[in-house]
Amino acid sequence: MISRRSALRAIARLPVTLSLWGTARANPNNFNGRIRLPDGRQLGYAEFGDPAGRLVIYFHGTPGSRVEARLISEEAEATGVRLVAMDRPGMGLSDYQAGRRVLDCPADVERLVATLGYESTSFGVVGMSGGAPYALACLKCIPHRITHVALVSGHTPMNAPGVEPGNQDQLIAFIRRRPRLGEIGLNAAVRILRRNPNRFLQRASREWSEADRGLIMPNPGYRALFIQTVSEATRCGSAGVLRAIQLLGGDWGFRLCDLPPASVSIWQGGDDPITPPSMGRYFHRKLAGSELFLDPCAGHLTMPKWHAAEILSRFT
Repeated sequence: MISRRSALRAIARLPVTLSLWGTARANPNNFNGRIRLPDGRQLGYAEFGDPAGRLVIYFHGTPGSRVEARLISEEAEATGVRLVAMDRPGMGLSDYQAGRRVLDCPADVERLVATLGYESTSFGVVGMSGGAPYALACLKCIPHRITHVALVSGHTPMNAPGVEPGNQDQLIAFIRRRPRLGEIGLNAAVRILRRNPNRFLQRASREWSEADRGLIMPNPGYRALFIQTVSEATRCGSAGVLRAIQLLGGDWGFRLCDLPPASVSIWQGGDDPITPPSMGRYFHRKLAGSELFLDPCAGHLTMPKWHAAEILSRFT
C-alpha cells in the first residue's frame, strides 16, 4: 500500500510524468485560439504544421496541455499535416466542465473542427499517453469522421489483464480513492512549479527513462517548453488535472473490444516506465486490425519525437 506521505511526495512530481515537451522553430502558422461551445464554455487549442494540410486532432497527455504538440510541429509541417491540439476542460485555455466524462470529448471535437472549417470533413486523431482514451472515444462516438487513430505511448485502462502497471499507476489509483488528498498534493506541486521550475524539472525527470532524460535535459528549449506545458495545464488551478487523472484511472465508458474496426496504429517504446510495452501489446490485442510499432530503445517521450514523421505520414 502507498502511504499518505509518499503519495503526496509522488503527486508533487506527477504533473510532468505523463506528458512530453519540445521545441520548434518560429512559425507564423503556429498560434493559440479559443472557441465558444454551446454550453457557454470556452475551448482552447493550438495549431501547428501546415494550415493547408490534412487535419489531425492531438490529445495531450494527463496532465498536459495544447503546448505539448509543439514537440512534433516541424514534422507536421514537413508531412503536410494541420495539427490542432486541444486543451481538455480545466486545463490551459479551456474552461472547467463539472462532472465531465471521457465520452463528452467527441462533441467538443466536432464543434472545434466545424469552427475550423471541417464541418463535414473527416480527420485523424492522435492520443498521446493519457490522451489515448479521448482519441478512442472519437472512434466510439463518431467513427464515420475518423480517418486514422494513432496511439502514442498510450495508457490502457487501469488493471487491464496481462498489463504491467506503469510507474505512476499506483499513484493514479490513490488519487481516485482519495481525491481530497490528491488535490492537496497537486496544489503543493503547483506551488513548487511556480517558485522553482528548474527544481521541479529535476525531480520530475527521476521518473523518466534514460533516453527521455537524454532528450529533454541537455536542451534548454525543451526544458523551457516542458515548464510551459505544465504551467498551462495548471494555469487555472488543479481541478482540471485532478479530474483528468480520475477519468484516466476510472471507467472510460466503453470497452476496447466493442470499438468499430478502424485504421489504428500503436506506437510504443520498449524502455517506457510510464506506459510499459505490455500496454501497447494490450491495445494491439483488443483493437481489431490495429498495427503495433515497438521501438525497444525508445522511452515515453522519445517514442513520439523519434517516430513523428512515420506517425504523421499515416494521416497523409
